[in-house]
Amino acid sequence: MISIEGLRGRQANARRMAESLGLSGAVKDLTNDELEVFGRAFERQFIVQYAERPMMQDLYVRHLDAILLGAMVAKAQMDSNIDGEMPGSGKIGGPIPPRAGFFGIGDDWDDVGAITTGSEQNWIHSGTTLMGGTAGNPIKIGENAVHVIIAVGSYHPSPKIEAMKFEIDGKERPVIITGWAQRQPGSVHVKELENEFLFKKNTTVKATVFASAQHGTTVNDIPYLIGASYIAEAQLRVLDVATLPGTTNAVVMTT
Repeated sequence: MISIEGLRGRQANARRMAESLGLSGAVKDLTNDELEVFGRAFERQFIVQYAERPMMQDLYVRHLDAILLGAMVAKAQMDSNIDGEMPGSGKIGGPIPPRAGFFGIGDDWDDVGAITTGSEQNWIHSGTTLMGGTAGNPIKIGENAVHVIIAVGSYHPSPKIEAMKFEIDGKERPVIITGWAQRQPGSVHVKELENEFLFKKNTTVKATVFASAQHGTTVNDIPYLIGASYIAEAQLRVLDVATLPGTTNAVVMTT
């Protein structure tokens, strides 16, 4: 297990990261008890879970400082304690894997459906069936959620998405080229981000994808986000994602 001393050092790194991002006033340090719970949750879900995939273990360890920063932001934003995967009443669940419903995709990541080829297509946006908003508009992260995204991947056995693009708080980010990573025989279809994305309260997010028309008029793919989420305990008890969007649960909202 990651030691408390090691996590203290990581928290110092995360604090410096917060300063560089202009977030010094938007973080709270985790106590030793919280760091212990964080370490157990991180190791169980992102190390032990990938016992046969050392590449994924290494990926999560490389981004541990940013994932811990997400916990510090969540503690300040939700004004409660970080309490692992099964949080107590009124506390914050996390770190946990991102759920498709947290981003308005649908019941699961494969709800994206068939993707039209040859042009930019919406992926994360307000116009999904789950969100029921305007197609092409970004989603907005609610007050009961914080996410740290460290990579993108595909669950499809033969991924076809060649590239994707994120627009965060109205600013388009450079295209993420995924095609070459997907075609490594027998590989895990994962593209690590050079710099993590931190999504907190009121962050707007839109993501689009592109697949070549050489595959036909439509393709099937299952893109997903890799990282860690922090969700308020009451909202983490919601099993049916149909009720996550909107101001009542304030996990994800339309714009």
